[in-house]
Amino acid sequence: MVRILLADDHAMFRSGLRHILEAELPGASVGEAATIAELVEKVDRESWDVLLLDVSMAGQNSLNLLPSVKERHPRLPVVVLSMYGERQFVLRALRAGASAYLTKERAPEELLRAIRSVLAGRRYVGEEVAQQLADHLAAGGAASPHESLSPRELEIFLLLASARSVSEIAAQLELSVKTVSTYRSRILEKMELRSNAELMQYAVRHGLVG
Repeated sequence: MVRILLADDHAMFRSGLRHILEAELPGASVGEAATIAELVEKVDRESWDVLLLDVSMAGQNSLNLLPSVKERHPRLPVVVLSMYGERQFVLRALRAGASAYLTKERAPEELLRAIRSVLAGRRYVGEEVAQQLADHLAAGGAASPHESLSPRELEIFLLLASARSVSEIAAQLELSVKTVSTYRSRILEKMELRSNAELMQYAVRHGLVG
C-alpha cells in the first residue's frame, strides 16, 4: 500500500486529487494537510511513501520548509506542485530536495508518472518544465534578474507583483511593515526597477503572475 500525504490549502483541489489518486492507485492511502503546521505535524508523526507539496500554502512559501523536512526525513520523496512553471521555482525546489516538479495545469496522468518515478528512486520534471530548462541551458544559462533574489525576497516580490500592499504582505507573512518595506527596497535595487508598476510589468513579461 502506498501512503501519500497531500499538502495543499485548497480543499476542492485536495478532494479532486485525492479521488484521482485513489482511483488510479488501488489500495493507496491518501492523507491531507491544509496548513504548514499540519504538514509538519503529519510528516513527523506518521510514515509516508511520498509527499505532494503545493509551493504556496496560505500565502507561505513551502519551499522554505522543504530543506528541514528532507533533513529529518531524507528518504521521503517530495513532488512539488505549483502554479508556476518558471525555471527559477523549479531549480529552487530541486536544490531544496524535491524529487519532482509539476505545474498544476498538467494532466493527472503526468502526476501519476511522477509519483511512480519518485517511488522508484528517480527524479521527474514535467514536460513543459523540462523544455524550459533545456532552452535555458541552450541559451547559455543566463540568469534573469529575479533569480538573484533570496527565497523570502522572491516570495515578497510575487506578492507585490500581485498588487498586494506592503501592509497586506506584512499581515500575511507576519512581518512588520518596516521589514517588508526594507525587502521591497532591496528587491527594487537588485532588479534595477524603480516602482511597483515596473515590478508588476516585469512579472507579467516573465510569466511569473497570471
